[in-house]
Amino acid sequence: MNENKKYLEDLKAELAQYTQKLSAIQTHFKGKAGKDVDKIAHALQDILHEAATAYTRLESASLEEWEPLKKIANKSFKKLRDSFDTFITASSEQVKEYAKSLDDYTDQQLDCAAGYVRQNPFKSILLAAGLGFIIGRILK
Repeated sequence: MNENKKYLEDLKAELAQYTQKLSAIQTHFKGKAGKDVDKIAHALQDILHEAATAYTRLESASLEEWEPLKKIANKSFKKLRDSFDTFITASSEQVKEYAKSLDDYTDQQLDCAAGYVRQNPFKSILLAAGLGFIIGRILK
């Protein structure tokens, strides 16, 4: 039975860890993201609830019920882990895509500015001198 208590303690700690992660996700994205993030958070919350229910049933199980309920709890916790891993991976990929699109936009704007300077060198020099003069007067 000591092994069973250890197993329950490990599940309880894992459940607490994922509860904190979900709370942090919901706090971080509250009011900042669209309906998709809300749907994902609710789905993760449902899976977390399913794992918590499996834990509660296992905690109160008799010796003969232990092994079948342990298998159910293992499936629930595996689903929980996989769901959080999928969410983290998808979020990471979205951030990478956003960073790449921002980088591409910045490069495009720099190329546009450089093209303008090449096509209008005298205007560019006069504009830079005028801005320099104005900034110099302001800072004096």
